[in-house]
Amino acid sequence: MRGKKNLPIFLGYAVASLVTLAYLATQMGGEFFLQGTYHVKAVFATGAQLVANDDVTISGIRVGKVESLGPAAGGGAAASLVIHTQYAPLFKDAHAVIKAKNLLGETYVELNRGTTAAGPMPDGGSIDQANTLTPVEIDRILDTLDPDTRNRLVLTINTLGQAVAGNGAAMNASAGDLRLLAQSLQKIAATVASTSDRLDALISGLMKVMQTLAAWHSEFRAMITDWDRLMQALASREAALQGTFKHDDEVMAIFAQALSGPAATDLHTAIANGPALIDNSNHYLGDGQQVFPQLAQNSDSIAGLFYELASVMSGIDGSGQHMWRVTAVKADASVDCPPQDVQTCQALGTYTPK
Repeated sequence: MRGKKNLPIFLGYAVASLVTLAYLATQMGGEFFLQGTYHVKAVFATGAQLVANDDVTISGIRVGKVESLGPAAGGGAAASLVIHTQYAPLFKDAHAVIKAKNLLGETYVELNRGTTAAGPMPDGGSIDQANTLTPVEIDRILDTLDPDTRNRLVLTINTLGQAVAGNGAAMNASAGDLRLLAQSLQKIAATVASTSDRLDALISGLMKVMQTLAAWHSEFRAMITDWDRLMQALASREAALQGTFKHDDEVMAIFAQALSGPAATDLHTAIANGPALIDNSNHYLGDGQQVFPQLAQNSDSIAGLFYELASVMSGIDGSGQHMWRVTAVKADASVDCPPQDVQTCQALGTYTPK
C-alpha cells in the first residue's frame, strides 16, 4: 500500500527531473540544439572587433550567429557563420557586411542573400572578400592624417560643439522636419526603384547615343567646321547680300508700279485675248501652208511684174516726184533678157528666141 501511495510522487519527481535536464541540455547546447543548421564562411579584410556569438542578420532579422573566427588563407579574417535552415540557402553572389551595433563597439554581421540567378550556395560555402565589407574605425582614419591636419580637425570639432551647445531644443524641433524629409526621400526612392527598368533602358539608350557620337566625332567636327566657314562667308558677304535684297525690293516696286492702274487691266485683257490670238495664228499658218507653195510656183511672174513697175515709176518730174512713164519698146533681138524675166519679155515683145 505504501508503494502505491508513493508512485505519483515518484512520477512527479521524474517529470520535474526530465524537464530540468531538458532545460540544462538546451542551455548547454545553445539555440541550435537538436535543430538543423546551415554553415557559411565569410572572409573579411579585418575582424573589426567581431567576436564569436555575435549576431548574424538578414534584413534586420536575426538568423544565426558567428560560430568562430580565424585567419584567412589569403589574408584577412575568416568568420564561420551558422544560420537556421529556414533562412537557407544563400546564393553565390551573397554579400556580408560587419556593422556596429552600438557605441560600445559591439558588432554584428549583416547578410544579403544575393539573387537566385547566381545559383544556391552549398552548405559550407564561402563568401569571398570581394563581396564583404568591413567598417573603417575612426582611429585608422585619424592615423592617416598628418599632425597639422589632425589639429585643424580637432579645432573644427570643438567649434562645431560650441555651435550646437545650448541648441538642443531647436535641433529636436528640426528633427521632425528631417523626419518628413526622410519620408519624402523614401517615396522618391521607392518611385525611382519602381521605374528602375525604364531608367536602365534610358541609360542604355543614352550610352548608345554617346557611343554613336564618339564614333562620328570626326564627321561632326568637320561638319561644324564647314558650317563655321559658311557663316564666315555669309558675314563677309553681308553688305553684298543687303544690296541684292535692296535691288530686289526696287525691282518688285517697279513691277508693282507697272502693273498698277490701267496697266493691270490691259494685262488682264491681253491674257484674256491670248487664246483667240493663238487660234488666229494657227489659222494663218494653216492658210500659209497652202498659199506660199502657189506663190513659189509664180515667183518668176511676180519678179517680172516688180521689174516692170520699177521701169514705170523710174521717171521723176521737176519737183522730184515719181511719175508714170510709158516708153514704147521695139523688139530687138540683140537685147538680152534675163532668164527669170522671159515671160515678161515675151509679153512686151522684146524677146526673140535664139
